[in-house]
Amino acid sequence: MKPKINPLWGWITLALVILTLVLCVVGAKAGTLAVKTDSRPRETVETFFDAIVSGRYQQAYDCLENYSGLGLENGGDNQKWNALLSSYQAWLLDRPQVDGATAVQVVRFRFLDLNELEQALATPVNNGQGTELSYPRLEVLLAQPENFTRVVELHVTLHYVEGQWRIFADDALLSALAGGR
Repeated sequence: MKPKINPLWGWITLALVILTLVLCVVGAKAGTLAVKTDSRPRETVETFFDAIVSGRYQQAYDCLENYSGLGLENGGDNQKWNALLSSYQAWLLDRPQVDGATAVQVVRFRFLDLNELEQALATPVNNGQGTELSYPRLEVLLAQPENFTRVVELHVTLHYVEGQWRIFADDALLSALAGGR
């Protein structure tokens, strides 16, 4: 005795399977349709740069997605490094551009350009008493740090990870924090 299958239920099942496959294909191509975030990416960028400028490095590192630390606190008594850290200034420009779980915030960042400073230290200057040349001293150059500062516009990328916005530290950001290196 053969079990009797109702053809109506067979067609309904087939239609549901086809509908499921179509929705899977459409959903895969559409990607994430909506992301609800509890915070704003601008707040994370503000927290990061405020912490960097004021020397609260662990608080800044907590804002990063791809690094647990950057070693900014390890400069010690190095006069150039301390001058670099004290030169930091940041201004957030416009509003962040948010696209789902990714955002970009433009930041104008000022820092001491260590390459320019080292080049000036290696360039002999006339001491004003004839043809004798001497090399400038670091203390003299750092007395006018504005001659060696650089301002860049950084496009800071953030990702929404585990319920909060995190900064993805790219080469441009890392270079600026390291004095242009």
